[in-house]
Parts: sequence; C-alpha cells; structure tokens
Amino acid sequence: MADRQIIGIVAEPIKREFGLSDTLIGLLGGTAFALVYPPLGLPIARLADRFNRRNILTVCLAFWSGMTMLCGLVTGFWWLALARAGVAAGEAGYAPTTHSMIADRVSEKRRASAFAVLVTGISAGALLATVAGGYVSEHYGWRMAFVALGVPGMIVAMMVMLTVAEPPRRAAVKTGSAWATYRRLLSSKPFTWCVVASALHLMVTYAVGAWGIAWFIRFHEMGLARAGLVLGGLAAIAGVLGSIGGGLIGDRLARVDRRWLAWWPAVTVFVAAFVGAGAFLTGNLDWAIGGITLAVFLNALYQPSSYALIQSVADPAERASAAALMIFVQNLIGLGLGPLLVGILSDALAPSLGVRALGVAMAGIFMVNVLAAGAYWVAGRHYGRAPADHVGG
Repeated sequence: MADRQIIGIVAEPIKREFGLSDTLIGLLGGTAFALVYPPLGLPIARLADRFNRRNILTVCLAFWSGMTMLCGLVTGFWWLALARAGVAAGEAGYAPTTHSMIADRVSEKRRASAFAVLVTGISAGALLATVAGGYVSEHYGWRMAFVALGVPGMIVAMMVMLTVAEPPRRAAVKTGSAWATYRRLLSSKPFTWCVVASALHLMVTYAVGAWGIAWFIRFHEMGLARAGLVLGGLAAIAGVLGSIGGGLIGDRLARVDRRWLAWWPAVTVFVAAFVGAGAFLTGNLDWAIGGITLAVFLNALYQPSSYALIQSVADPAERASAAALMIFVQNLIGLGLGPLLVGILSDALAPSLGVRALGVAMAGIFMVNVLAAGAYWVAGRHYGRAPADHVGG
C-alpha cells in the first residue's frame, strides 16, 4: 500500500517539475494503475488457484518493489506512467494469493477478524508513505521517496519466501474454465452487489489517498513533511482501529445473522459520506484534521466483513479467483475513476473557486458513499438470514 499511495504524497512536487494538471496527476494516481492491476489479477488468480500461492506472492512483491524504485529514475510524465503501470502489474498478485491463503487457514466464523489483521497493512502502508515518503521528499527530493519505499519490499519478499508456509487447500483443485468460475460467482447476487458496493466506496477511499495531502498543502498551506507526519500518523491509527474493530464487530454480528456482513458496511460508509464531505469543506484546520481522521476510521470498518462475505460465497477452489474478480471491479471503478474524477472536477472548478476547488471536488466524491451504502443493503437482503457457519479449524 505504501508503494501505491506514495504518488499522492509527492503529487505537488511532481506537478511542479513536469508542469502537470490535476487531471494528469489523477491519471498517475489512479487510472494508470487501474488499467493494468485489475486485468492482470484475473490470470494470476487462476495460477494461484492451482499452484503455490506463497511463491507467486514472493515474485509479485519483488517485482512491484523494483518498479517503485524505478519511478524515481523517470524523466517525464509518460515514463512515470509506464513505471506506475509496472507497480500495478506486480501488485496484481497480492490480493488473490493472500485472500485465498487466509480463507484456507481460518474458519468462516473468524474470517472477518482474520481479514481485519490483513487490512491493517493498508494503514501501516499509508503511514509509511506519508511519514517516510513526505520526509524524504522534502529533504532529498520526490525521486528518493520512491527509492526509499521500494527497498523494504525486496527485504519483505525474501522474508515471505523463507518464513510463510503454503496452507493446505480445503478442497481439491477444480479444472473448470475461468469463464465458468466467473459466471458462477457473478450469478450470486450477494457477491455481485457486495463487489459493486465496495467498488463505489473505494472511489472515495482512493481519492482521499491521492488528494488528501495535496489538499492540506494547497488549501491549509501545510508543509509536505508536517502534513505527512500529522495526517499520516492520525490516519494510520484511525485505519488500524477501524480495520480491527470492523472485523471484530462484523464477526459478532454475523454469528447472529450473516446478512450483517453486508449491512454493517452499509451503515459505516453512509455515515462516513457526511463526515468526510464536511471535513473537506471547512476552513478550520483542526476541524478538517479531526473530520478526515474520523472519516478514515469509518471508511476502514467495511473491509473485513466485505472480504469475509466474498470468501464465504466462493467455493474453496475458487477463492483466489473470487478475490481477483472483486479486486478487478474495485480497482477499475474505485481506483480508475475516483482520483481521476476529483482531478477533472478540481480543474473545472479552479477558475471560479481557486484553491477551494480541490476541497469541493473531494466533498462531492464522498457522496458516492451513499450509493455504496445502498448497494451493501441490497447485498445483505439477497444473502439470506443465517448465522455464519463453522467450516473448519
């Protein structure tokens, strides 16, 4: 996540050096990534459903870390866009492998809590990108920020290979075609509506990651290092608490009625819509920091339950494919459109609103959460009333 979000931290110096518009920054922060990441995730998932997931994850991790370092060597916009696409190509293997391994290792009734542990990495990555990336960029230049974040990934890749065991699969590997697998998954209304809901919600989440720091620098005139330290630290704490709390609460509610795996995210993203929009419209720095921190907390509550629902619907031998299909839609819509739409809207409003334009654009994107809440409610309605089953150790 650090390698993915660093582009939002160093957006302002990149924009100045290459003379880019907010629209082009939005392309770098979202669309260039989304055009590669989702399509590659599908074939990698098919490999992960058949071969050693730990080994696939190791190769992907080393590749995307190397491409992150390469971002620091580029000489123009298109080279940077190409390097970002390389980061996306490596990261395409992350979700299918990790989701499948967790689903095979953890029983259904504890799966939301297990995914809560996994997604704390999102907050840790955001913290690393904002604090370390912001400090290195301000003192040594934005290029060194990419290099500084890419090196640890190489070390982690070796750790994964040496310390992580491939878990036994809960069912024999099937030989059905990819299209048969995807058709079966998409025929499930809980699966489809949950994927749509999470994709809409991620338009907001990725927009905050791409533009949040830039807005504080531009509108509240904060230094890059200070913005990274203050906002990165608070967002990381809020994200970790939201991820863990969301998983624990989701598991507890699902033991009574599994539909809460969808309804719980519906409640949280709906409330986050209005909290986040207000934070980007206020001129008070303290209220803005507090509001965005609370919005990050609320936005993080949805994820463990969403992943648990998806893995509960999927057959054991289709779990990597289910994760990849979800990630495909999430990133095509959430990452591909969220940062880009904010950039387009900011450029359109700038002549009349000046530095306020980006904040208004961010407030507008937060309203997409209302649509996400509606889709989550429909997913829960189709899921059917039942307690989460205990399906293994």
